[in-house]
Amino acid sequence: MALNRRIRGPRLASKLLLIGLVLLAVPWLSYVQLVEMERLLLQGQQNAQLLIARGVAAVFNERDDLFNELPVQLDEYESLYAVPLYESIRIDGSVADWDESALKGSRRFSYRGETDASFELTLGEQVNELYGFIDIKDDISVYRNLADLSLNTADHVRIEFTDTTGQRARIALTFSTPGFGTGYRMASDWRTPLEWTPINDVIGFLTRSNDGYQLEFRMPITNMAHGRDFSISFVDVDDAGSRDQRVITTTVASSPGMKLNLVVLRSIEAMDLVAGLEYVDTKIVVYDQQKRIRGESEPGSSIANAEGTDATGLVSGFEFIRPLVHLLTLGETWTELSVQDSQERFNRAVDDALAGNPTAIRHLSDAGTPTVMAAYPIRSQNETLGAVTIESDINQILSFQQSALRQIVFVSGVTLLFILVVTVGFSARLAYRIRRLRREAADAIDEYGRLTRTSLEAEVHAGDEIGDLARAIDSMLTRLKEHSAFVERMPRTLRHEVNNPLNTLSTSLENLEQAETRAERKECINSAQRGVQRIGAIVQNLADASNLEDALRSEDREPFDIQELLKSYVENLNRGRESPLFVFSGVREAAMISGSDIHIEQMMDKIVDNAIDFHRPNSQIKIQLELFENLVRITVGNRGPTLGETAHLMFERLVSRRSSKSTSHFGLGLYIVRVIAEYHGGTVRAFNLRDQSGVLITVQLPRYSAVLASAA
Repeated sequence: MALNRRIRGPRLASKLLLIGLVLLAVPWLSYVQLVEMERLLLQGQQNAQLLIARGVAAVFNERDDLFNELPVQLDEYESLYAVPLYESIRIDGSVADWDESALKGSRRFSYRGETDASFELTLGEQVNELYGFIDIKDDISVYRNLADLSLNTADHVRIEFTDTTGQRARIALTFSTPGFGTGYRMASDWRTPLEWTPINDVIGFLTRSNDGYQLEFRMPITNMAHGRDFSISFVDVDDAGSRDQRVITTTVASSPGMKLNLVVLRSIEAMDLVAGLEYVDTKIVVYDQQKRIRGESEPGSSIANAEGTDATGLVSGFEFIRPLVHLLTLGETWTELSVQDSQERFNRAVDDALAGNPTAIRHLSDAGTPTVMAAYPIRSQNETLGAVTIESDINQILSFQQSALRQIVFVSGVTLLFILVVTVGFSARLAYRIRRLRREAADAIDEYGRLTRTSLEAEVHAGDEIGDLARAIDSMLTRLKEHSAFVERMPRTLRHEVNNPLNTLSTSLENLEQAETRAERKECINSAQRGVQRIGAIVQNLADASNLEDALRSEDREPFDIQELLKSYVENLNRGRESPLFVFSGVREAAMISGSDIHIEQMMDKIVDNAIDFHRPNSQIKIQLELFENLVRITVGNRGPTLGETAHLMFERLVSRRSSKSTSHFGLGLYIVRVIAEYHGGTVRAFNLRDQSGVLITVQLPRYSAVLASAA
């Protein structure tokens, strides 16, 4: 055991230096793995291409109509397009996350050419959800009054369409404030909803701009039987007093006699959007089952102009050692891929994708540029509609292989040397900070265990873990200082705590001498006995104030009438006074609680002492008892100074509002009040009077009936 205590292990600097030396093995491992790097990078490139192809194919999955000639123009209907959205749309009243292609298709509607109450509408579709963004021009905002049962007496938006049952569905989006609104299914008069339960699948968010509103909404397309006679209206109310509708602006066709038909844009034109997917050095092609090209993007710069780049020379240099590397690592002869073989592999990959099997291969373009091609099927339920191919060059990979052979030793060596220097410097700095903190913490207490300082200077402002440790030690020293002061002032506290029951005992004895009847003598004797018992309890508790809660737990609880206790208590307080200082107001029935009557009197002593010290001369102190269903409330009020900003701390230990020159008060009185109240299952709070003329302290305790009910 003694040997184990002497062995403490290496210092922090030695440990960090050892870790730095282990990193020297990295250059050797990097050189060994370099021969496999091309294969791994090619595999990663193929996987990445498959992921990209999968993402592009996902746009077309389950969309048979994208391969048809849509939309079909219906007689007497003008198309209102909802273009596909490929980015996630957040319903927040902002157009920032909308695609530019969707914003280009926005349309403006107005009432008889007026700017006020006009709006610009943008519609989009994503995963069977219809998204809309409405930019409304309205110079006066009138929001819904929640107390008004009519929903058409404020600015709101109406959406009307034919649902899956063939009935006309009417939805009103109302807003009481900017933010999320509430949607209701409305009756034909647009005044009251069919039912007051809001629609959960229609979400709208409204923001206020300088010249109107910006509204963003989302609703399921599956609720609509078709898009014919689809309309969106904005109802403008400008007079907040009368709340009359000024204008209703509705989406109408540009030609008279025509109606609007909501069309989710899934035609062959949508497939041309593939040409806009301009990945760097990437070519995207979409095929149907007949291997016809239905969409194609322009090839990247390296694929199109590979013959004139410097990368080809680097690749040629690396190709010189490729057969040797391949033979040493895999034991196989390296065979160069020809353009003819590459074309055959390309055709097989496309056929496999059309058969439902994703494929990624190494490929040579028509110009002889090394590329990686991935083919992914486009599916609809159990059928394959077509395939998408993603093709990008790998000149960058081969160029990296060539340059890595020259740079790996130099870069790795310099980097690791830098890491070692930084590690040693960091460990030295870390060790210095820890030693400095250790010295200050050790010097804070002398050899006799007394505090020599109450705060630290080293590392208390640091933001790392050492700073957290320094602040924890600094807080610990502060608490030790408070405890030392508590121990030093305990004798004065004992004197103050015992004075109150001694006064009660003295008053009872004086009254006993003057008592004429047997009942009065018995009452005085009982009061004196309670005073003696309170002295014993106070001495026991204050001798070990930090364990007051433990002392209370050992007390036996008994039911008693707190109203009778308070009456007797107030009578004792007023005895010997020319005019009553205390006024008691009770209830007409018994107020039974379960607890310790001695500690309740001790609690009242603390509250009354506090009220006497701060009450205004020639004013009375009122003690009131109130009875509720499950609790009783004791209120002690006095006229005098009000509570300040630190009122929430007055029930904490060692907190006093009295002058620092006072020696008879230690800041434990109201703390003891809180502990006794919580022991009885209650709470204590302090308030200023409404007229700011004094203070109320209220104690709420559970009734005996409520205690029995909870125990059952």
